[in-house]
Amino acid sequence: MLMAFSLNKGALEQIAINAATDLGTEVIWVDLINPTEEERDWLRIAYGQELPTIDDLYEIEASSRFYENEYGLHISSYFLNYADNNPENISAAFIFNGDRLFTLREEELAAFRLFRMRGRKGLVNINNSKSILLGLFETKVENLADILERVHADLEETSRQVLGNAENDDMESLLTDIATQEDINGKVRISMMDLQRMLYLLLRAGMLNAEQSERLRDIIRDSESLIAHSSFLFDKIKFLLDTTLGFINVNQNKIIKIFSVASVMFLPPTMIASVYGMNFDLMPELKWQLGYPYALMLMVISAALPFWYFRRRGWL
Repeated sequence: MLMAFSLNKGALEQIAINAATDLGTEVIWVDLINPTEEERDWLRIAYGQELPTIDDLYEIEASSRFYENEYGLHISSYFLNYADNNPENISAAFIFNGDRLFTLREEELAAFRLFRMRGRKGLVNINNSKSILLGLFETKVENLADILERVHADLEETSRQVLGNAENDDMESLLTDIATQEDINGKVRISMMDLQRMLYLLLRAGMLNAEQSERLRDIIRDSESLIAHSSFLFDKIKFLLDTTLGFINVNQNKIIKIFSVASVMFLPPTMIASVYGMNFDLMPELKWQLGYPYALMLMVISAALPFWYFRRRGWL
């Protein structure tokens, strides 16, 4: 999928692209989502632009995520796709060639979709391709902040369930919730740290004017605050995980204690039954008329006395 935009009175204006000839000099941003080979050929014909492959976007070395060659300045950054139940970081490429920005990614992302909508309505500050890049990074930070707010809200609900009902039998589902929140928070942190690294490299590249550099520093400060908030959430997740595991152990110990008490209670009756189960000739109780109820009474008393003692000590 290929989308092209020009700048009209500070707002993005989408241009219908059906062939290479539709890609004119007025285009300042070409946005590609898993482009076909035909669409790649259009860019080669119109601008002589060669794009990296999708696999190239996931190289983790710094030299592979921020470099310059004959096709322009290449920047790769992770964007968290939080649209489904399996959030994952999708790598997006930004290529500057002259005054034109090319963006490439494997699938649609919320930050890009939101920025295009705002750009077409003139709600963001756009005056060139570099401001588009900064706007996308600002939208990314905003999107990640919203995700962290959702994680924090979910953790508050989980905390209420864990601390409000220590004897909850459904602790396994709470562990699943905590693990899910930790996974999301971890992916947000990876995305933010990757963005921060790209922003510092971009700042040192010296390709931005004074106003854009200050705007970039604001994004860096916002990212640092989100990383700090993510660290706080990690601490909260660790506390909830330890607390949940502690409650699970306590509940399991209570069950084991019941079995232990039951074993001790039935040990004396078992011993009495074993004694009177012997078949020796010289056992006077065997021929005693009250021997059977006497043995039953002894077993009941021997079981009741430990039970009374355990209750008195508060062990039951």
